[in-house]
Amino acid sequence: MSIRRILAGGALAMACASIVATAAMPAAQSAPAPQVVIVPGQTFGALPYQPLAQHLDSLGYRTTVLDLPGHDLRGEPARIAATVNRLRAQHPGASVSLIGHSIGGLTARWYLDQLGGNRVVDKYIAIGTPQYGSPGACGQEFGAEACPGTPYLRQLNAGINTAGTTQYFDIRNEREWVDGHLTGRQCRVTPIRDLQPLPDVGLEHTAEPFDPEVWQAITDSLAGKCDGVIANQPAGSITAQSSLYPGRR
Repeated sequence: MSIRRILAGGALAMACASIVATAAMPAAQSAPAPQVVIVPGQTFGALPYQPLAQHLDSLGYRTTVLDLPGHDLRGEPARIAATVNRLRAQHPGASVSLIGHSIGGLTARWYLDQLGGNRVVDKYIAIGTPQYGSPGACGQEFGAEACPGTPYLRQLNAGINTAGTTQYFDIRNEREWVDGHLTGRQCRVTPIRDLQPLPDVGLEHTAEPFDPEVWQAITDSLAGKCDGVIANQPAGSITAQSSLYPGRR
């Protein structure tokens, strides 16, 4: 057998071996898309959050908007838990983050703190949430648990607010009734500027889900960027009174 034929045969064998080895290798798996769950404010429903959800989807997130009325602050967290559990089962390895607007931030945090969600949720982003209560909830037919000093809030705010492995972010506008501060480690995003020329009657709070600056603050937070300051206050250092009317201090 000639040297040329021996070399040709060896080259053919090496090529075949390379093809077999390549075929045996598993296809590269792309990282699962991060999951985001939006918890609406009271009586808002899911519809106003669809533009935000579509925006997040365009950035590579997969967004679920819950249709919760915000009337049952102790019962609705179970639906948040069920959604997070379903997403984790359907998308193994994907992170799951929560965005809670207004009172939705309370029900989302109840899930984290009271139902063990702070062991599985990646990031919690509260927008205009009355973490220690708001006077606007006092005397309401629904959601009155958000009135400062209720047993609900005392239970929710006992100890460190940000326990677990979840990262906590707070977004609010400059005219918010409350500052949204929590004890423990929290990113306090630089307050969103006034939405001029809206009058000072609280319309910014309602408009937050549509505000491009809020959207940017959300995407920064989901990416782990703190556009503001990192605080780490001890348990018991925040009261309902100290959290009220941050723009008037």
